[in-house]
Amino acid sequence: MIETRFRRSSTDLFPSADLGESELLHLADLVPQIVWMCTPEGSNLYFNQRWVDYTGMTLEESYGEGWNKPFHPEEQEAARRAWNQAVESGEMYQVESRLRAADGTYRWFLMRGEPFKGTDGRTVNWFGTCTDIHELKLAEQALLRSEKLASAGRMAASVAHDINNPLEAITNLLYLARSSDELPEVRSYIAAAEGELNRIVHITRQSVGFYRESTSPALASIRSVLESAIDLLKARIAAKQAHIETRWRDDVQLSVVAGELLQVFANLLVNCLEAIPPEGVIKIRTSFAFNEKSQTRCFRVTIADNGRGIPRRLRSKLFEPFFTTKDTTGTGLGLWVSKQILDNHHGTIQVRTTDDGLRTGTVVRITFHSQTVDMVDVVEDRVQVESTRS
Repeated sequence: MIETRFRRSSTDLFPSADLGESELLHLADLVPQIVWMCTPEGSNLYFNQRWVDYTGMTLEESYGEGWNKPFHPEEQEAARRAWNQAVESGEMYQVESRLRAADGTYRWFLMRGEPFKGTDGRTVNWFGTCTDIHELKLAEQALLRSEKLASAGRMAASVAHDINNPLEAITNLLYLARSSDELPEVRSYIAAAEGELNRIVHITRQSVGFYRESTSPALASIRSVLESAIDLLKARIAAKQAHIETRWRDDVQLSVVAGELLQVFANLLVNCLEAIPPEGVIKIRTSFAFNEKSQTRCFRVTIADNGRGIPRRLRSKLFEPFFTTKDTTGTGLGLWVSKQILDNHHGTIQVRTTDDGLRTGTVVRITFHSQTVDMVDVVEDRVQVESTRS
């Protein structure tokens, strides 16, 4: 019988409701979402018919900890961990994950849950929904792939520019070598040409190395990724006569996908270069911090500039897809993609900016939280400060 879905009576679950238990259950079954309820301790006690129809699981199989079984194996543990954390803290639960259907296929769902609290502030029950976002997620992934290709194209153009300069130098040096009758002079030209060739090899190996890597997280030096982003943009930095100041711990390694972080850092630096005036300043800093809320340590990368800043009316839209402050020159996907990448790295991104007064500029702070920092490897616990003008 339908009433058996509840482990407690409707008067316990809905003390102020005028509707009967059957009416409430029928109402929940009409909702085009999966609806669920849990005890204050986080044990499931109710699913509507949508859950049964989609998963093919019986209600008895779903109660207690059974709710976690249909989650995709790649996201199963993360969903369980997020739920346990929400129950412990009494804060909203929200995850995106694939759920297995009765036919064995998977679709993306947004799971949200909030505690219903009594007058004494204690959680009485948890109420939640699972919303099918599969088509939206596929469209989002297509946008990500598109922007990654565009980003690779921009980086390729930057690399081509960096390679073109030493190639021109090599051509001129070889011409001088052929034209000279003096052996010592020829040797010096050839030595200089070898130096330029080594520079080309360094640039190509560095770029190809990041994009040939696995898409699985691995320990990587955050300093090296930041330095690579700076190297890739050397031509643009020189053209702007920008002043780059760095202050970082040498050498912190996090469990990340280095190629994706390179994309994030390069995108943020490009934004800085486009915002600052000639001979402007870009500051890069890395540091450890402690998250008081979660009682865990985190690692931060801060990138700041003295550019023109972002008008207040535009700030709330910064991470929306297709929103750009660059008129026709921007795709409006850079910051949105960066946020998606950082979400996948258990990271967050925050922006502070001012566009009025004598001091204008923007500060972007990226924070890597416990899941990533738990696998941190601090090779040397010291701070290095560098300042370079390209």
